Amino acid sequence: MNKISQQLRYKDLLIVFLIAFAFIFLFYEFSLLSVRIENINEIRNSLRNKEFFYISERAKVATDKENISLKFAKIRVSYDKKFSLALAKWYLVKEKRQIPFAIYRQYTTSIPYGATRTEPGKPGELEVYWRIYKRGNQILDKQKFKEVIVSKPKPQIVYVGRGYMLASRGQFAGKPYLDMIATAYDPGPRSCGRYADGYTSIGLRAGYGVVAVDPSVIPLGKKLYIEGYGYAIAGDVGRAIKGLKIDLGFDTYREAINFGVRKVRVYILD
Repeated sequence: MNKISQQLRYKDLLIVFLIAFAFIFLFYEFSLLSVRIENINEIRNSLRNKEFFYISERAKVATDKENISLKFAKIRVSYDKKFSLALAKWYLVKEKRQIPFAIYRQYTTSIPYGATRTEPGKPGELEVYWRIYKRGNQILDKQKFKEVIVSKPKPQIVYVGRGYMLASRGQFAGKPYLDMIATAYDPGPRSCGRYADGYTSIGLRAGYGVVAVDPSVIPLGKKLYIEGYGYAIAGDVGRAIKGLKIDLGFDTYREAINFGVRKVRVYILD
């Protein structure tokens, strides 16, 4: 009987010892948690409204290769009621972008009138550097701090022909020519309007042998030979005379009406 009582006493003592050990362990853990919370609060207070910058060793190597000078960023750190031991960090991120190329039209006499030739363009390349402030996968802030042009864009050029064809035989062999659409006019008001004074834009007397042209195609003052019409001089312009059009002068309205509209070959003599 005494032996049984002694065993029960040992069992009670063991239970009391375990309870006391558990109480001491919990008290120690709560004490450590309180210390951790105090440390987090101190870190939070020390970081508030302060200037600081974090960059990893790998990012430092990358910035050295790109010859980038790092600048400190002023940030405001906000916290919610949850406490986390994961610190937010700054990361350096490089983004590549294309710079679009422009398209230009350029007139040239090296190709026949109206023909086109395209010199293709090429987009440029731009590197954009971002500072990203992250805690885990959560982005807290993103700042662009540098752009580097790696290569400039090359414009696309569309060449538009303003050149002449050359006659290979006949009276005007070797002379440049254009195939044009010809209309006709007379110096009177029915062709040139109520304010017509009988003179062209460069001061020549309007009539047979004086024709209106587009100066970007045939410069004013050029001497011409027009099949089915004869010798002439480019001495006038007109609002409707653009591109491969030419307006032939006649002395009377009836002659102009009888000529109508025709396709003619125009030789440039000088």
